[in-house]
Amino acid sequence: MIIDNGNNNKDKTDIDNEAGTLQILQSQPTYLRKSLGVFLRNASSFVPKKVLIVAKLTRYCFEKLREPSLNEEQFKNKLLEKGSDYDLLFDTYRATKDIENEVTKILNKLNIEYKKVDRSTINSTDIMWADLVLPIGGDGTFLLAANLIFDDKTPILGINSYPRNSEGFLMLPSYYTNHIPRIFELLKAGQYDVLMRSRIRITLKGEGIWDPPFHMHEEKNFLGVERFFSHGRLKPTNANQLNERVLPWLALNEAFVAEVFAAKMSNLLIKFDDEENFHRIKSSGICISTGTGSTSWYKAINSIHPQLVRQIFSLLNGRTNFTKTDIDKICSKFNHSLHFSPEAQNIGYAIRDLNVTKGFQAQKSLERFNFCKKLTIRSLCMNGGLVLDGGIAVQFNLGTTAEFKIDPEGALRSIILL
Repeated sequence: MIIDNGNNNKDKTDIDNEAGTLQILQSQPTYLRKSLGVFLRNASSFVPKKVLIVAKLTRYCFEKLREPSLNEEQFKNKLLEKGSDYDLLFDTYRATKDIENEVTKILNKLNIEYKKVDRSTINSTDIMWADLVLPIGGDGTFLLAANLIFDDKTPILGINSYPRNSEGFLMLPSYYTNHIPRIFELLKAGQYDVLMRSRIRITLKGEGIWDPPFHMHEEKNFLGVERFFSHGRLKPTNANQLNERVLPWLALNEAFVAEVFAAKMSNLLIKFDDEENFHRIKSSGICISTGTGSTSWYKAINSIHPQLVRQIFSLLNGRTNFTKTDIDKICSKFNHSLHFSPEAQNIGYAIRDLNVTKGFQAQKSLERFNFCKKLTIRSLCMNGGLVLDGGIAVQFNLGTTAEFKIDPEGALRSIILL
């Protein structure tokens, strides 16, 4: 159902009734309007003047850059020796290039100025230049672009370049991969919705908080990712005198805190909202999620598996008549309940592999996942890290404190096509 804001010769009663209905619908979060099959037709046409294409740096291209001296046959054999699927990597690369070429062809036809960057060349000034950010790839490419959008004004929409092998939850539906002109037709017609995705703002306190960040995709500075951090607010001249730092990057999916080496347990102090005292925990880390991220890592940590449910039911005397279908439904319903609105102002937290021992008895009563408005974590780690959206990372070692909360002014303006 689409509600049009036009009057079309309706009488006053009809108009008043529709206005009331429209007001009620506009007060609902976008995800609820979608679940009802209701979309609001945007009254304003949007024809971008400057489009920033953020192209996926495919694994094929990445490996090519690492082996510049090899011809194609040698390169193929090298990948096969590593156990990589050369054909799949090449197909992904070719499909992504085809989408990029089609997009640029359409933009040229529409006389829209554009720039094209990827992970190795992207710069925050490119984002500030654009009035539409257009990632082409998968969710990783979308997150890469979103991390460099520092306000709630710049719109973003993404095209899934290879839906056959990519879920692309953050991208447009796969229909638009094969109907790219339709994207710009709908924008011009005003037939789109804006989903203001909540993002997490992080404030650090302590020593060493101005040390250079790093990127999880960085390999010996191979990709020149220093470009990624060339934001003007990165380090003030008096940084050595400041023991508080508001990170310029906002987490769209989640932030994760843990020891850098996965085999080592993470010792942390945590407290929720305005609690006075910290809880000391030992775990494999903490995932702090937005509603957008609740379908991703947060869900993976908290989801239950049919095997676990079967084992629990086997302990119930006389209750062993649950069928496989029953158990699958229970798991599906529970796992789906972990999702929450991308526009929610709460954050969800999930303590990963909480370790309850004699020395940590208080952890028995601690909820392993829940919601809060603000989460404060103090590090007891010797080699800790704080990672945003699986990409940007900062050191998070002994004595450093981080505060996580939704930034009302930092939402991501994500375009949804009707």
